[in-house]
Amino acid sequence: MTGMNIAVDATAGERERNSLEPLLVNPVSRQTLVLGKWLGAVVFSCAGVALTLAGLIFAMSRVSWQELGIQLHMGAPEIIGVLVATLPLAFFASGLQVLVASFARSFKEAQTYISLLILLPMVPSIISQLYSLGNEWWMAPIPALGQQVLLTEVLSGESVSLLSFLASGASSLVLG
Repeated sequence: MTGMNIAVDATAGERERNSLEPLLVNPVSRQTLVLGKWLGAVVFSCAGVALTLAGLIFAMSRVSWQELGIQLHMGAPEIIGVLVATLPLAFFASGLQVLVASFARSFKEAQTYISLLILLPMVPSIISQLYSLGNEWWMAPIPALGQQVLLTEVLSGESVSLLSFLASGASSLVLG
């Protein structure tokens, strides 16, 4: 979500302010312009992932999990596993947000489309709370689902294969 406003402003916002046409007249390829807008959103998305994880770790360190009957350990391997699993999703989400926002005619319309799009990655999380998803080979390359499975394995202390990280990360980067 942290790259959403950059994605919306760089596409639909510029179209609404009539600053996109003068930008397209410059002697820069359109591919370079789109790549710059996408990477701008990616930087903010990755920063949001890192800050959210840091805030979560800080908040979790303040809770006495043993008193609640929960055994939770967040050491360096788990933190690195979470980052490696989720950072590629920032590339996919930013690319999808730039794509969807480029079809909108106004800033508000783009925000509406993307706010509905944000519900999509929540589906695997909700389903995994109701049913055990397991860990099948075909889940890893599906963005959001692959990350959900990886996060479940990393946080439960299970050993995760490098192939799962590679399949999940590569598919998110390529689709992004």
